Amino acid sequence: MSSVHMTLAVLLVALSTVVHAAGRSENRFGSIYIDGKKAGQIHYTIEYGDNGDVESLKTNASLSILGVKVYNFEQSLHEEWRGGQLHELRGRTDDAGKIYDASLQRGPAQYSGALNGKPVDLPDRAFPASVWHYAIVDRPLLFDLKLFKLMNVKTSRSGETLTIDKRKVATERFDFSGDWIATAWFDSKRQLVQFRHHIDNHEVLVRLDD
Repeated sequence: MSSVHMTLAVLLVALSTVVHAAGRSENRFGSIYIDGKKAGQIHYTIEYGDNGDVESLKTNASLSILGVKVYNFEQSLHEEWRGGQLHELRGRTDDAGKIYDASLQRGPAQYSGALNGKPVDLPDRAFPASVWHYAIVDRPLLFDLKLFKLMNVKTSRSGETLTIDKRKVATERFDFSGDWIATAWFDSKRQLVQFRHHIDNHEVLVRLDD
């Protein structure tokens, strides 16, 4: 199961930034499928400030086989956004017992921070590798929020109608290539509907509930 564990972790980190709303809390739930079979659940709790900036994000997910929990992923993030740009991030990720403590601040020309006590610098044009944020669709340089790894990507767009629970959903489909291979579907409100990622010969898909 080690390759499946890695697949789930990579996928969940990619889902760790959020869209904006004003002065409220939001819970979102979804199902995780591995190679076409339902294998787990994911739950996000997002809290926003009065000005619409993200105050905190908590992510919990589990993978079960025959009713036995075999993998846990927990992530707690505190993010500050201004004008559509990430300005500060503090996070802690527990990936099956391995801890990643991360911090990042936006400066005049770059991000500066630390990962498990080691200094990290990132260019300010890099964007979080998060399919929650619709702005990701036209960003050529991404970074993940667990390891701060930089990834050069290209994105292609097409229209696609998904069938979800016998219901037709018109979506925009975005295929990411280069250092990050993934596909994301957004509805007419630019809300994430579905996300797919391939790694270690497994297809992992997260489908969000209504």
